[in-house]
Amino acid sequence: MSTGAARPRWSLVAPQGTHLELAGLSGTDAWRTLTETAELARTLGYDTLWLEDRTDTRPRREPQPVTESWTALGALAATVPGIGLGLLSPTPPHRNALLLAKRAAGADIISGGRFTLGLSTVPQLTEHVAAGTAGPGSGTGPALAETIEALRALWSGVRTTLDGETVTLAGAHAVPVPVHTRLPLVVRANAALPDVADLLPEAAVRECAAVQWQGEPGEVAHAVAGFGVRREKLGLDPARTRHAVLAECRVFEDRVSRDRWLSTPHVVAFWSHHPDLLARRSLYGTVEQLIERAGRYAAAGVEEFVLWFRDYPETGSLRRVVEEVAPRVQASAPGTDTGEA
Repeated sequence: MSTGAARPRWSLVAPQGTHLELAGLSGTDAWRTLTETAELARTLGYDTLWLEDRTDTRPRREPQPVTESWTALGALAATVPGIGLGLLSPTPPHRNALLLAKRAAGADIISGGRFTLGLSTVPQLTEHVAAGTAGPGSGTGPALAETIEALRALWSGVRTTLDGETVTLAGAHAVPVPVHTRLPLVVRANAALPDVADLLPEAAVRECAAVQWQGEPGEVAHAVAGFGVRREKLGLDPARTRHAVLAECRVFEDRVSRDRWLSTPHVVAFWSHHPDLLARRSLYGTVEQLIERAGRYAAAGVEEFVLWFRDYPETGSLRRVVEEVAPRVQASAPGTDTGEA
């Protein structure tokens, strides 16, 4: 959102049903919920609407509606202007690199150059096993590196041959190319992993315009600093990579309401996390609590908040974050907060 260079960006993950937030709805109602949320996000000034390349629910796999991401992306690109569009996709073997390049280029063309492709570092999901596409090397460093290499080559319009561990191309090409040949790439990673910045392949460090971290502020600060060191060792400017945090979010009227919600058996059993852990790595709480927590992330070097709202399909938190939280959060120098409240 255009609130000035001193403020972080605010983006959101759309309600697709992957977290059972659309359980009980028909396919038509699920799609209506997604499109209405996208339009509202555009109106409120969110920077980017993210979709996830998923076909199943988590943490429990249930036969509930999950909107297919690439189909939805094409429709949104053509009908919802004025907001960035992003999609997080797994690497091969679950997704073929050539088809990934073609789909991303198509989405970028349809949207008029508003598309960003995200790549996941999660090795595999249970749905990949169910689909029979969870092979050796799935989601590992080589798969991510080879995917990035293949995408960059294919998006240049040249015939591409690659004989890798998980990506194999023989004179493949992907024309038409994206609106911008250097289509933005984003990688999502778990900041809680020890020295996670060192685990990312060099191709990701070189090529990604942004990293979406998941973790507590102190963990994110450590990851941001480590990523900067990797960039410097490669002779690259660390400031050219934007750091974001992916976090769940819900706004409460008071602390008692938040604590009561966090302590309910449903929340604890559903996510299999202790409430304190959930609270430390999420934006749950009153407006003042969210401002404080967001400030800690900003001090850790976060320049963008990518939020999934726990009160979906309702949009109360989505609105309040823009109206009451975002205007009061300032960007900070990267890595200045390494502690934890």
